Amino acid sequence: MNWLNDFEQAKEEAVKTRKPILLQFEREKCSGCKKLYALTYPDNTVQAELGEWFVPLQLDILQNRKLRSQLSAIWTPSFYVLDWREKLYFSHDGYLNVEDFRVLLRIAYIHFLLPRGKYQEAIDIVNEAVELFPNNPKAPSLLFLRGKAEYLHGWDKPSFQKTMLEIIENYPESQEARMWPWMDD
Repeated sequence: MNWLNDFEQAKEEAVKTRKPILLQFEREKCSGCKKLYALTYPDNTVQAELGEWFVPLQLDILQNRKLRSQLSAIWTPSFYVLDWREKLYFSHDGYLNVEDFRVLLRIAYIHFLLPRGKYQEAIDIVNEAVELFPNNPKAPSLLFLRGKAEYLHGWDKPSFQKTMLEIIENYPESQEARMWPWMDD
C-alpha cells in the first residue's frame, strides 16, 4: 500500500485528487497496528477501497505532537478523516479486521460526502455495504446514514421513515432502532 508519511504531502495530494485524508496514528510496539499490518492491510479489497476513496497517511503519534493535540489523539491505532484544510469529519480508535475496516471506510467516507451534498453517492455506498455486510454490527449505523442522506437529498421524510422502520425491523436491539424521532399519535 502507498501510505504517505508526510502530512503536508498528504494535504497536497488531497487537493489534487479531491479526496479526504485517512490518517492512521501508529507507534512502535502497538499491538493493534501490528495486527493491522499482518491481517487487515494485506487484503486486496482493503487496499483498493482505501486507495479509491482516501489519501492514506500514517504518522507516529509520539512524533506528531501538534496534530495529535489538535485531534485529541491518545490511542493507536487510531483513524482520522480530514480534508486538506485539516477539518475533521470522522474518527475511530482501535484495531479492525478486514470486514470491520471495510465498513469503517464506508462510514468515514460518507461522513465526508454528506456535508458536500453528495447524497446519492452516500446512498449508493450504503446500499452496497448493507448488501455486502448485512450482519455487521455497524449495519444499523450505515442505514441511519442512508436515512439522513435520503432526507437531505430532497427533504424526503417518507424515505427516512422507511429506513428507520427497516432498522427497527432488522436490528431491533441496536441503538439506531431506539432513535425513532417522531412522536406517535
